Amino acid sequence: MKTKDAEYKKRQEGDATVFEVTPAPAPKFTYLLIIGGVTALLGLGTLGAGFGIIFLAMAAFCFWYGWFRDIRPKAHRSPTTFRVTPTSVGVDGRTFQKDDIHRLILRNGITDQELSGVQITTTNTNVAAGMAFRAQAARVANSLNVESGGKSTILAGGMDETTAYGLLHDVSKVLDMKIS
Repeated sequence: MKTKDAEYKKRQEGDATVFEVTPAPAPKFTYLLIIGGVTALLGLGTLGAGFGIIFLAMAAFCFWYGWFRDIRPKAHRSPTTFRVTPTSVGVDGRTFQKDDIHRLILRNGITDQELSGVQITTTNTNVAAGMAFRAQAARVANSLNVESGGKSTILAGGMDETTAYGLLHDVSKVLDMKIS
């Protein structure tokens, strides 16, 4: 399933470059939506037996979870704005001076890895569907972080890989930092 890509816009405000990042929408858990449909049919078929209501409630939960639940961390779900000057980065009321920044890094909010690519195999269809959904969500759960003082702070999240690398490049250019 193709999801809409994340995007960022940048504008100049004096000597600062302001970045506005819009995260990609969360993917839908289609396998669970199918399970919800089957469960709804079972519920409708067994309404006369008295326990069809339980199936319908389970189906409603499957539909809700499959359509609306975003498993990405909170910082990856909403738009973010931050400012970068040649000497500092400012986000959420915090300012990081260029000389105090250890590095700018791309991380994944689902896998918590710098680079994705973890491969796990299973023969259980349900487990495989859940893992496939996590992998799909991980594709739009990349963040740009600034590391300073031994801590990592998210500047923006919810990005696909292309958007995250573009943002890293543009922020590094403003700070005149080399990307390794």
